[in-house]
Amino acid sequence: MKKLIPLFILSACSLGGRMVTMEEFSEIDISTTSEQVVSSLGEPYAVHKKADGTVEYEYIERITIGSRYAEERHYFIVMKEGKVVSKRVNQSSPLPYGFDSYDMQTTQQSQTN
Repeated sequence: MKKLIPLFILSACSLGGRMVTMEEFSEIDISTTSEQVVSSLGEPYAVHKKADGTVEYEYIERITIGSRYAEERHYFIVMKEGKVVSKRVNQSSPLPYGFDSYDMQTTQQSQTN
């Protein structure tokens, strides 16, 4: 059983790509090669091939407060002919009332009488 735990942890880490921070993303310059991007940031979470011949690398950063996601950033690096031609960030925050059903069932509310 003890041998399975490290294997599980390694396999969980290999799903998708690694987490990237805003600082790491900002260090990638225009004209950086695809090899340099992967060397710096690791394998992307997803690769999107576009009709115009560009390839978009997607990286994700999830910012948590306690056990909840407070914010999620998607970093996109657009490659053409093996070099970075543009970058962008999409940022989102979960709705404040977006509780999942488990939280709703297990959260205890104090009642004052």
